[in-house]
Formats: sequence, structure tokens, C-alpha cells
Amino acid sequence: MNIRRSLGISVTVAALLGTTLATAPPASATPAGCGDLSNGQLCVRGRTGTSGNFRFSTLYWRSGARGEITVKLGSQRKTDRIIAFPLWFGSKKTRNGYAKLSKRHHISRHECVRGVMEYKRDIYFTKWRCP
Repeated sequence: MNIRRSLGISVTVAALLGTTLATAPPASATPAGCGDLSNGQLCVRGRTGTSGNFRFSTLYWRSGARGEITVKLGSQRKTDRIIAFPLWFGSKKTRNGYAKLSKRHHISRHECVRGVMEYKRDIYFTKWRCP
């Protein structure tokens, strides 16, 4: 019984996470894989259009606000059929309003990638970067 209940809870949590990610506000479009947020800019950098293991970086610049904050940064991939769960790189406190984290991961030549940031349980995305 405990295993069934644990599985049921896991499925429910995964469904809620998927719903949260699907409804989170994307950043408005800007050049070079960036997006403008209400008080900053969120960007993703990395290679698309070729299969392999590449370094992807997600960067956040905070503007117009005082004090430093801690954000969770990562990336997310998609194909024409599926959108993967975010790959979180970790959490980092801004320094002079800036935070950047990177991680190497595999991407296929037809996949798109976008930056993901979590702050106070809200999740923000850049626009998709596609080959």
C-alpha cells in the first residue's frame, strides 16, 4: 500500500510541476537567446543545430532593484514531439545584479533549448533557441 501511495504522490507532483512549467510566463523576445523580464534579463547561451555534448549557460541580469537575490538557473530542451523537464544547473546569489551558471549536456541537432530561472517559486523562461 505504501508503494502505491508513494507512486501516486510522485505522479501527482510530476503532473503539477508540468502544469506549473507550462503556464509560467516566458520572457519577451530579444536577440541572442535573451528575454526581458519585468526587472531584468534572462539569457541562454550554447550551441544548437549539431548533435553532441555542449556547454549551456543561463545568465540573469537584475536591473532597477536593490539588493542581491538567489535564483535557480537551468535549461530546457524540446523536439517537435516532446518538451523535457528542466535540467537545473544549481542556485546562485546574484553579485552586482548578475548570476550565471553552466553545465554540459547532450543536445541533438534538431532540438531547441531555452533558459529557465526559478525565483520565489515562480519559473521564468527565455524564448526557444532553435537550429
